[in-house]
Amino acid sequence: MSALVQDRARRSVAGWWREVGGWILPVVLGIAAWAVIATLLADLRVIPTPWAVLQAVVGDLGVLPTNVGATLSNAAIGYLVGNVAAIVAAVVFVQVPWAERLLMRVAVMSFCVPLVAITPILVVIFPGDVPKQILAGLSVFFTTLIACLMGLRSVNGATVDLVVSMGGRSRTVLVKARLQAMLPSLFAGLQIAAPAAVLGTILGEYLGASRGLGVQLVQAQASFEVSRTWAVALVMSGLAGLVYALAGWVGRRAAPWMGREVSTAVGQPTAPTSDGRRTRGTLAGIGGVLGTVAIVLAGWWALIVVFDLDPYFAKTPFDVVSHLFIDDAAAEHRATVAAGLGVTLRDAGVGYFIGTVAACLVAVLIATSRLAERFIMPGAIVMRSIPLVAMTPLIALVFGRGLLGVTVIVSLVTFFPTLVTVAAALRSAPVIACDVVRSMGGGDAVVTRKVRMLYALPAVFASARIAVPGAIAGATLAEWLATGEGLGSMLVRNFAASQFNDLWATTAVILAVSVALYALIGVLERPVIRRYGTGAA
Repeated sequence: MSALVQDRARRSVAGWWREVGGWILPVVLGIAAWAVIATLLADLRVIPTPWAVLQAVVGDLGVLPTNVGATLSNAAIGYLVGNVAAIVAAVVFVQVPWAERLLMRVAVMSFCVPLVAITPILVVIFPGDVPKQILAGLSVFFTTLIACLMGLRSVNGATVDLVVSMGGRSRTVLVKARLQAMLPSLFAGLQIAAPAAVLGTILGEYLGASRGLGVQLVQAQASFEVSRTWAVALVMSGLAGLVYALAGWVGRRAAPWMGREVSTAVGQPTAPTSDGRRTRGTLAGIGGVLGTVAIVLAGWWALIVVFDLDPYFAKTPFDVVSHLFIDDAAAEHRATVAAGLGVTLRDAGVGYFIGTVAACLVAVLIATSRLAERFIMPGAIVMRSIPLVAMTPLIALVFGRGLLGVTVIVSLVTFFPTLVTVAAALRSAPVIACDVVRSMGGGDAVVTRKVRMLYALPAVFASARIAVPGAIAGATLAEWLATGEGLGSMLVRNFAASQFNDLWATTAVILAVSVALYALIGVLERPVIRRYGTGAA
């Protein structure tokens, strides 16, 4: 028995060493590439050498623990609360369809609302660190919600029929089938949420706090300490990477069956929709839109009344409507917003397309090669977890302040959630289906095209639900920090000039456009999934 235990211990240590050792080469090569780039671009003085950054980290050891603790504690609270709320909301939406029709658009708005518009309100309403925790929770809620919904609905239709045929009701289907099917997508969502929670907290600190990594970043940037700025950014990335790795580790043990499903149902035909059902669906959709509008307006007014917000900066829905449609200068206001919206949609559209295509191609590579994952994912985590407020000046310097620079920024926003979601879906393709294709002479490329991509289609649309609103938010942030054009620049100018009617009207337009684009994704998704879907229920 003792020999058996020792043998298992040796295998465990060997497996751990293979897993850890597999990351050493990519890290070493990454540091070497960093050193070369820093040397070649030394004249720009924006990319320090690795050893200069290391010296900055050592120099900050006296203050890092306090700042890391502040950021990590607030991010952890927001991460926990936001993810729990997302899981509960996803279950409610699946079990109670009318709740999703009413509230999903509100969830989209929570993801897209500009920080420059809500941060002052949060600071006025809530004390201490609560605003930063709320920003962290908002940063993770929507991404995890979409991941959970995709997982809950990915259960095979035959499984649902089996449970129902044995007398099971909706609750039994949820417990016996849907929750287990949700786990792989849930943990992929939790991995996406890890950098987002850290980023949301840091943005809150960046906009106003007394301690935290965001404060340390502001101090380093204000003092033009490039090495220290990079040091703080890399510490942020390290924290995000740890939570990302932990979520993946837990996910692999909580859902060990991922990728081992035996079902090969692909492209199952769906029953034709009758005119009566189509009419009822249309009426339900209209009712959902009207209900959402009523909820948003009621919540908007209630927020102002309950917290007794100063009408000088807290504008009501009627104020916004008057500003855009009733006042003498309403036509001029609409024309200004429309011009800015055109620029923002261009910026977001180009960046989203490039980021999504790149993410899908990289996801295919990662799904078929663990070595590729070890080379690519650390860099992706780093790029996602460093706040854009820190990266944008460097990106603008390298790529310019025009469309190219904005495209790079928006692509970074859309790349990471799409990469993680699609890679997880590609890996979840049933082994038996892949083996069938291989037994007929198909190689990895054929398996990917014939099997994995079909099973990844829902994930592509799920990632689009996250990435498209995220692209709008990324475009407005890039316009604020780099280009001086579009709705993002208008938001900051309005805030600085205390033009709060313009600020709230622009915010309302951003939210409305984001919700409309989200709905458009759903319209495009249904016929594609009906034609090529995997028989999910």
